[in-house]
Amino acid sequence: MRQPDENSFREWLHLEMDGQLTALERQRLVAWAAEDAERQSERTRLARMGRLLAESRVEAPAGFTAALMAKLPAAGWEARHPRSWAWPLVLLALVGSLAAAFAGLAAGRLEPASPALSAIAAVGGLLAASLTAGAGLLNASWQGLGMALSGLLEGRPLNWIAFAVLVLGIDLLLLRLLRRRAAEPAGSREPSDDRR
Repeated sequence: MRQPDENSFREWLHLEMDGQLTALERQRLVAWAAEDAERQSERTRLARMGRLLAESRVEAPAGFTAALMAKLPAAGWEARHPRSWAWPLVLLALVGSLAAAFAGLAAGRLEPASPALSAIAAVGGLLAASLTAGAGLLNASWQGLGMALSGLLEGRPLNWIAFAVLVLGIDLLLLRLLRRRAAEPAGSREPSDDRR
């Protein structure tokens, strides 16, 4: 039987404590621990700690998780209320309906056999073309930015110094804005006029 290194032995000890070892793996662990008194004492200490943790476990009352989650403030990316999505969904449905109607009218003039299917196909083609164009534009923009940056930075040390000064200046500006925002008391911030 191959001897484990110390990291593997400790990993197997913790897996045993979690109850994730098979019977064969557990037998191998017991054999490895029996070969060394220090390993055996470490295994005994972890087993005793596991028993103490199991005995001191406190069961949470029913509904505790739901009550705790209800008291937490909403994260910035979460919608505060499901109704806040109502207007965007209505506008999306309206724009989609108008696009399908106009495409259906145009398709009905060209091929009167199935205007509804033609309208759906036209809207689907429009969405596919816009996604393809957007992905291509995004890819080209990033490649162009990378080529411009590599062309700017290759060669002259003066370009590197100017780039480092620019990055440092942006970092200092960001830190200054963050420090100013942290220094303002929460009650002194007044909502701007466009939010009223």
